Amino acid sequence: MPWWSWVLIWVGLVLVLLATLALIALWLYRKLIALLAEFERLSEVQEELVARAEALVAPYEARQPAVARDRAQVERERRTIAARRAERKERRRDERLAHARRITTADPMQYAHLARKK
Repeated sequence: MPWWSWVLIWVGLVLVLLATLALIALWLYRKLIALLAEFERLSEVQEELVARAEALVAPYEARQPAVARDRAQVERERRTIAARRAERKERRRDERLAHARRITTADPMQYAHLARKK
């Protein structure tokens, strides 16, 4: 083989390498542009979520300790808290009883066809 054929082969290989590198660079550039667009969208969503969170969070009211407040007011608060707690407890009990009634009053033959042998 003449020497110039080796030069042509190596020039061809280098051109293929450069074309491959250019395609990879183009692919990475497109991925980078898409990533930047997603980051912009993410920042918009984050700003919206921060605004919603700030709207949902009620400002904290500093309260005086119970020792420094009027006794009648503290007793009213305690009674209110106890009533809410009893209400929640009663509601949970009623839900458990309703669930138990649904389970115990189910028709036992409802799924009898599954137990039959063919």
